[in-house]
Amino acid sequence: MKLQREQDITAGIPTDIAVVSPTEILACDYVGKTVALVDSIRGDIVATVLTPGRPRSLCVLREGILAVSLEGKKVQFIKVGRGALTLDHVLEFDKDVFGIASLNNNLILSFSNPSRIAMMTLEGKFICTVDNQKAGGEVFRRPAYLTNPTDGHIFASDCDANTVTKLDNRLVVMRTYTDPSIQSPHGIISISRDQLLVCSCHNHSVVLLNTRTGNTTVLLGEQDGLSCPKALTYCHTQRQLFVVSGWFSPIIQAYNIV
Repeated sequence: MKLQREQDITAGIPTDIAVVSPTEILACDYVGKTVALVDSIRGDIVATVLTPGRPRSLCVLREGILAVSLEGKKVQFIKVGRGALTLDHVLEFDKDVFGIASLNNNLILSFSNPSRIAMMTLEGKFICTVDNQKAGGEVFRRPAYLTNPTDGHIFASDCDANTVTKLDNRLVVMRTYTDPSIQSPHGIISISRDQLLVCSCHNHSVVLLNTRTGNTTVLLGEQDGLSCPKALTYCHTQRQLFVVSGWFSPIIQAYNIV
């Protein structure tokens, strides 16, 4: 996979991004407490909505609806339609939530203090959970970002443990990946059955992880203008990769696959 940098997009202080259509991406603005809809071709912000808390991570559930994890133990649902974002209902929890993904119309969430990953209905009813006790060891230290799975498997990054963990659709731990090229992993995304892209924040790189063999390849690094990458998303239609780069004043860097 060869990547060519196309443009830079400014959208507040993004902590996570997601493709919502072939020409639009969504971005969480942590400092501005907003979620923005961005035209990925022109780089313009189309619409924003103020959230009742600082947004951390987001996932697209289905066409026209997304879920956003908020600082303050909440998940906010947002409707997307006709170039506008509208707040919907909120779920509240007794623990801090960070990562968010969906599987079979259910939510997958990562929690800290204590560290665990949970699957629940869209109404907030817990289906199953996994923590270190159930996993049989210290698998999780601070689970962060989660993938929307492409083959029924869920992947979780852990920025304190320097690991990526693979779980099945009942949250049974199947494998944990470690590699010197993956340091403080943040955003992750599945791009095919055996290929996962990982933001290696401390290495200032995006790493391709083969989840079958465990082999890694550095795709982007400091020579490509990356600095502390935190999140990424991929548009299969446009063959574009978007990466949140920069710690204090992050931008969204767009790369074409050539």
